[in-house]
Amino acid sequence: MAPYDVLLLLVVSFCTVQVSIQGENEHRLIGQLMHNIAGERPVINESQVLNVKVGIYLTQIIELDETSQVLTTNIWLTLSWNDYQLQWDPSQYNELDTVRLDNDALWKPDIVLYNSAQERFETTFDANVVVTSSGNCNYIPQAIFRSTCHVDLRWFPFDTQKCDLKFGSWTYGAWSLDLTMSEAVISEYVPNGEWELVEVSGKKNSRIYECCEEPYSDVTYTIVMRRRSLFYLLHVFIPCILISILALFVFLLPADSGEKITLGVAVMLSLILLMMLGANVIPANSDSVPLIARYFIITMVIVTLSVIVTVVVLQFHHHDPHGAKMPKWIRVVLFDWCAWFLRMKRPTEDSADFNDRMVQPASPDSELVGQAGEGEVLLTKVPSPAVHSHEPEIARILDEVRYIAKRFREQQQGKTTRSDWKFAALVIDRLCFLVFLLFIVLFTLGIFVSAPN
Repeated sequence: MAPYDVLLLLVVSFCTVQVSIQGENEHRLIGQLMHNIAGERPVINESQVLNVKVGIYLTQIIELDETSQVLTTNIWLTLSWNDYQLQWDPSQYNELDTVRLDNDALWKPDIVLYNSAQERFETTFDANVVVTSSGNCNYIPQAIFRSTCHVDLRWFPFDTQKCDLKFGSWTYGAWSLDLTMSEAVISEYVPNGEWELVEVSGKKNSRIYECCEEPYSDVTYTIVMRRRSLFYLLHVFIPCILISILALFVFLLPADSGEKITLGVAVMLSLILLMMLGANVIPANSDSVPLIARYFIITMVIVTLSVIVTVVVLQFHHHDPHGAKMPKWIRVVLFDWCAWFLRMKRPTEDSADFNDRMVQPASPDSELVGQAGEGEVLLTKVPSPAVHSHEPEIARILDEVRYIAKRFREQQQGKTTRSDWKFAALVIDRLCFLVFLLFIVLFTLGIFVSAPN
């Protein structure tokens, strides 16, 4: 046999012997430890308080159900305590300092989640207990915890939620088992697409319940998380803002087009459809009105008012000129104040008032002479003996002229009245456009500024 083969055989034999010795020592140690333990609280004296150190490793926020108000998280729960029955001398077991024992065979603290919402109360992974030679026991089960959490949706979708995880012993009071809090570890945290983890803080509490005289200790971890609102901005807020802007164009559309009401109703139907789609993403909760729901309601009110104002504008625009005259207060408010504020001027008339261009017709003793000059008709008195012989004809002609002049006056008056109502409708349109634009801008900015984040 070659020297290298002999050396290789010796190395393999040495390693095999070491593993065999280590396995024998561990088997002997576990047998000895199992023989020593009795399953009761591991204290030398019954009056002694056993200290248990509690901590968590937050690995993932799986879901927050706002409707049922339940938080689902993936957490590694860490429990540490000292069991005097599990101590040994490592030198007697080939320097073996750590063993893994079945947790069913050992005593372990009955630490549970007080605010659990699980269908089955015990949901932790059945992990082994790591025991050191000094008797320190480390139990780190992994679990999917479902805990109750009060969700405040007042600022949805710009809300920040705080959820508590309350851990404590179910049967041992503080006189028998005291808890020590460890800081929460988030180094293994996996980010969530809907929630941004802000912080995880912990606090130890002590409370006396009605059932018992001794206080009970608990460790409460508060998970603070902020909702990621980009999805709601893109799919809810921006479409709602665009629909609000479309409602403004109802005031810019000319009344003669006949499409003002059609556009207003179309905008309202679009907003109703968006609200029905948005209801699927808004949590069903009646404790408070979410911010996005308030924005929908105010936008619906704006669109509804725009349709109502459009009806009033069309009523002004198509007002019967032979009907009731425009009240004086409307003239003062719209023509003197609003028109001045909006820098609006009435369109110039095509022709002057007919009363300024007509002279009273001549008497029967006068001679009717027609003179054309710049489109005017001038009646002059020219005495003549021949007039007396044609008095009936002249009278009939004068009656016709009076009738024509009356008709012209009525038409001119109706035209002026119709122009007044149309200009009043135009002023209302312009005023409502500015008022609604200012309100939409201020309300939208107020919504985003008032949000917590």
